[in-house]
Amino acid sequence: MRVDFKNMPDNSRIWIYQSDRDLNESEISIIDDKTTTFLDSWQAHGKNLECSYSIIYRRFIVIAVNENINPIGGCSIDYSLQLINDISDTIQTNLLNRLIVNYKIDNKIASVSLNDLKNKIKDGAFSPETIIFNTAINTKGELLNNFEVDIKSSWLSKFF
Repeated sequence: MRVDFKNMPDNSRIWIYQSDRDLNESEISIIDDKTTTFLDSWQAHGKNLECSYSIIYRRFIVIAVNENINPIGGCSIDYSLQLINDISDTIQTNLLNRLIVNYKIDNKIASVSLNDLKNKIKDGAFSPETIIFNTAINTKGELLNNFEVDIKSSWLSKFF
């Protein structure tokens, strides 16, 4: 059962998928159509999931499940990955690339490969205060409070 993302509890489990570029209106429409259709029938162990999604900053797709209603299982998570693969193929953008880091620069979002980021940190192109997007968070509450963090507060701090 799909609900409005803002109505999902803060302890809802989330998965974040990222693009290395802004998504255009046509791509967002495709994502909306495919994700809505999927979530409307998403189940775990034959029971409907209370779930939702949000597209943030035209770069991030966030899928949420309220496990207080019905816990999600591995097969159901696999089905959501099939959805993201389908979307990736349709819009020709890899939404499962965990080797990119999105960051803010001059109030815009840019992306860099993890290897390039390490080199840019060494070269001083990034400061410890550079804001990155933490896609490893697990709950909606973390999304609200810890999605945008400075590098020094992230796992990337070890490269300084």
